[in-house]
Amino acid sequence: MNTANHAAFAPLLSPLPLAERERLAGAWRMASQDIADDIRFIRQYLKVIAEKDDRLSTGTLVHGRGYIEACAAWLPETIARYSRNLRLISECECAMTAAGVRFAKSSDAWE
Repeated sequence: MNTANHAAFAPLLSPLPLAERERLAGAWRMASQDIADDIRFIRQYLKVIAEKDDRLSTGTLVHGRGYIEACAAWLPETIARYSRNLRLISECECAMTAAGVRFAKSSDAWE
């Protein structure tokens, strides 16, 4: 989703100053992008942890013990970051809705 220059972030009817609309839109956009990465990493870490005892046909572990341990350590940090990004998205959307600033409800539909 490329939203950097979309007019929906700065409608003429919004009472917010342009700088505030841009700040909200930027925070919303960055958190939306970051949360996609968080989801991808969480899925990867869970997959690696679930495959901790899986072996190749040669008997070698699919994932090294060090990587499995690293994924187990990174998972709580990534979940915490995901939660912060989700909260930021919600706060930005509430502020933008209250101010009459439009934003995408999904990556496919602009209102």
